[in-house]
Amino acid sequence: MEFVASIIDNVFRPLKDFFARSFGYVASCGDYVAALADEMNELKSKRDDVKRMVDAAERQGMEPTSQVKWWLESVAALEEHAARIEEEYQERARAPPEQAAGISMWSTYQLSKLADETLAEARNWKDKGAFQKVADDLVHVRFEEMPTVPAVGMSHLLEQLRACVVGDDDVGIVGIHGMAGVGKTALLNKFHNEFLAGAADVNVAIYIEVSRDFDLDEIQKVIGDRLGLSWDRKSPKERAVVLYKVLSKMNFVLLLDDLWEPLNLRMLGVPVPKQRSRSKIILTTRIEDVCDRMDVRRKIKVDCLPWGEAWELFQEKVGEALVRSNPEIRRHAEELAAKCGGLPLALITVGRAMASKRTAKEWKHAITVLRIAPWQLLGMEGDLLRHLKHSYDNLQNDKLRTCLLYCSLFPEEFSIYKEWIIGYCIGEGFIDDLYTEMDEIYNKGHDLLGVLKTASLLERGDDEDHIKMHPMIRAMALWIASEFGAKETKWLVRAGIGLKEAPGAENWGEAERISLMRNNIHELYETPNSPSLKTLMLQGNPALERICDGFFRFMPSLRVLDLSHTSIGELPSGLSALSGLQYLDLYNTNIRSLPQELGALVNLRFLLLSNMPLATIASGVIGSLAMLQVLYMDLSYGDWKVGTAGTGVELQELEGLRRLKALDITIQTVDALQRLSRSHRLAGSMRNLLMKGCGGLTRIQLPSSDLWRNMNGLKRVWIVGCGDLEEVVIDGSKDGDEMPALPSLQSVNYQGRGSFIDDELPILPSLQSIILQGLQKAKIIYKGGCVQHLTSLDVWLCIGLEQLITFEDAVDGEADGEEPRVVAAFPALKELHLNRLPNFKSFSDSRTLLAFPALEKLTIVECPKLKKIELDARELQEIRCSLEWWDGLVWGDEEVKSYFAPLVRQILC
Repeated sequence: MEFVASIIDNVFRPLKDFFARSFGYVASCGDYVAALADEMNELKSKRDDVKRMVDAAERQGMEPTSQVKWWLESVAALEEHAARIEEEYQERARAPPEQAAGISMWSTYQLSKLADETLAEARNWKDKGAFQKVADDLVHVRFEEMPTVPAVGMSHLLEQLRACVVGDDDVGIVGIHGMAGVGKTALLNKFHNEFLAGAADVNVAIYIEVSRDFDLDEIQKVIGDRLGLSWDRKSPKERAVVLYKVLSKMNFVLLLDDLWEPLNLRMLGVPVPKQRSRSKIILTTRIEDVCDRMDVRRKIKVDCLPWGEAWELFQEKVGEALVRSNPEIRRHAEELAAKCGGLPLALITVGRAMASKRTAKEWKHAITVLRIAPWQLLGMEGDLLRHLKHSYDNLQNDKLRTCLLYCSLFPEEFSIYKEWIIGYCIGEGFIDDLYTEMDEIYNKGHDLLGVLKTASLLERGDDEDHIKMHPMIRAMALWIASEFGAKETKWLVRAGIGLKEAPGAENWGEAERISLMRNNIHELYETPNSPSLKTLMLQGNPALERICDGFFRFMPSLRVLDLSHTSIGELPSGLSALSGLQYLDLYNTNIRSLPQELGALVNLRFLLLSNMPLATIASGVIGSLAMLQVLYMDLSYGDWKVGTAGTGVELQELEGLRRLKALDITIQTVDALQRLSRSHRLAGSMRNLLMKGCGGLTRIQLPSSDLWRNMNGLKRVWIVGCGDLEEVVIDGSKDGDEMPALPSLQSVNYQGRGSFIDDELPILPSLQSIILQGLQKAKIIYKGGCVQHLTSLDVWLCIGLEQLITFEDAVDGEADGEEPRVVAAFPALKELHLNRLPNFKSFSDSRTLLAFPALEKLTIVECPKLKKIELDARELQEIRCSLEWWDGLVWGDEEVKSYFAPLVRQILC
């Protein structure tokens, strides 16, 4: 019986339990859901404790263990699952009675069962949440080798980098800058692979190619991956905190390649290396300004290769056997390599393109292509020009882009005077004349050129007033200007290539800019139809004597016309058709008269008439040019009529030019000089004044004189051939007070020059240059004060001049034991040129020593009676004189001689 009962119990008990549980699931659904909620609250508390421990470990630069990360992920998934169960139960509870009656017992059973099973899972994960440790130390990749290419001629740059990283603890950020294709990335890769791989004190080296469209998240991810960090769902700010903590405990080297904009290291989470830190940040960029805006402590410029290394690289890519196979090929190869300007990427690209060329004619053709249409050479467009174009695209506005393209109108390797480019751009309307002063407008132009220079798109020219364009940047600019080679004559540039005849008129039809400057063209005899032509540059054709009548008839859009440095003797008829012309340069031509037709150029803003034998100007022409802003006429027309004096153009015509901002002028009478000084408009716009002849002028005073009262912008005074002039008086004292004599040499202020300069001096504040030429009687009389900003003084052919400066209070002889007084009449003077002064004997009297605190260059030519150099010029860098004259000098002190001797540069007299 018991056996039967046991069998019945084993069979029916599970059924009983099943029915009991099933009834309980149906009857007590809320209890199961509530129990699950209680358990989940306990699990969440456990999770929060674990996360706090993980966060604390991460702040110490540790990484959560895989087990902990898996547990947190699983708990998060379970939390979502439990929330869905709770939400479904609450929806049932909120249902109206009629809807609740329709809920089946089966669905209630399922919900309760799901809650019960989830409850068991929550208890399981709670039990598993007891961890002995939640994080380990990071396992980072110390070094990853980068692919490299041969880095030619970079040993000295590598040494500079090594010195910054190893030997200079004060340098935290190093900036490498230079133009595209010059080898910055190759240098960085080589340094990374060859030096950092073996640097024992570097914990981690991280190399990142940033590129133009960099993303902060991606950079953080790269750094984090290298450090062994995993980010989960952290925000950028949280990632930055973790990165900062980790990197602060390391000696790291972060290499950022190809930066286009400053990178905010704080937002990135990278600590800026402090003094005496072994950590370093090294960046490369095409834009020098990026270095400055990232507080780079040491900048390294990567220049193009010198000729020897450039030729070696070119031969390597072409194949030395090919170069040596034919002397003519070698000659052409050298010319092609030279046209690459030492740019490694260009040398490689051109070298590869020529590697299969076996005849001299093919090589000669390549030279022509590279000169005129470089994009046609194999590989140039894809491998080089498009790479360079990124720098062009990155420029902020169209003014910068157009200014850069304008530089391509000049010949290869030509040192371009900055003010030429600025003048052209103003004439074309690229530079706004929002400013009232012409100097301010030009300063805006200089700023644009400065931006292009820092962007590695322009280079310094022969001096700081000139810029150059690298041949490959020029090639890129011409490619862009020709609509990427689609319209080759849109910018018809044949500058400096030895043309004897201009391109045929049929090539001018689609042109917008034409440059035929610096050639050997003799005549322009065709009449081209150029409706879109805006710029025509013909300057520097010394043989060009004639332009046919009607030549300008079909150029209605022309704005800039440059005929300077040609032999043109007269302007062709039909000039009046250029109604939109804004810039006309006739400098150094043979034109002797300006025709009435010139007055039709009513939109002309720039008219340059300097250094030409201009003798007649048709009446009313100057006055008709109402838009004129710049008029240069020094070493040119000077027969201005004032009242009854003079026979030429009424000076009143100039006074009617209400927009005039810059004037260079030649005057030949005292009446004209006085009329100029009284005219606020003309005096205020005057930049250079040439006083020629001026009979009856016996004395002129600088700078304190009512004559100069309104000439605040005057930069140069040139006095030539004034035979009656006896005294050029230096009187810069305020209110007529003389500057006190300085008792000893030691009292001269060489640095600030404050003791010589009255900062409130209102007269001639811009005067930089004085030229005295051909003055038979003139002496320079010192009365007091100084000429504050004068940087250049030239004295030529002044036969009566015996001393550079004669003092009104001069006393012959020298008192025994008395130190000579020291006077600095020209405290800012940098250049002093004394030329052909047959009676010149000394710089001053025996009681006075002239001080030139800023003098850098002294030129003395054909001054046979000058036997001593007695002046104080501690900044002097160069003395230009004949060796014969130098050897004949008398020295009272051998130490003085030994000081001056290394500065001597011999010149031919």
